[in-house]
Amino acid sequence: MSELEKMVTRMAIQSFGVEKYYESHIESISYNFVLLKYREPMTDETQLGVPSHTDKSFLTILHQNQISGLELETKKGKWIRLTPSPSSFVVMVSDAFHSTLPLTPCSGEWEQSSIHAPILLV
Repeated sequence: MSELEKMVTRMAIQSFGVEKYYESHIESISYNFVLLKYREPMTDETQLGVPSHTDKSFLTILHQNQISGLELETKKGKWIRLTPSPSSFVVMVSDAFHSTLPLTPCSGEWEQSSIHAPILLV
């Protein structure tokens, strides 16, 4: 997974046009790779999740199992349910990405971290 994270980090940095900062960024960071697994809901629970948030890490890489439950907030404030294929990964740029690199505007706007909420409906 670490190799996947490095490859995706390089791709994300290149997509923002700041690839010259990749090596210095990779050398300057030290962080833990975190794996999360949400618990199954109790029989009397109809919904399980956490409040909407952005992640503090550099990138978030998600691989969902057969239970879909990721919602993303659009720039217009609308929530959409993401249903990735079982063989795909979802990559979200997180807070540390924006705070460690001198980014250039994309599409005339500054990009922000993905506001999301993992929700499991029963």
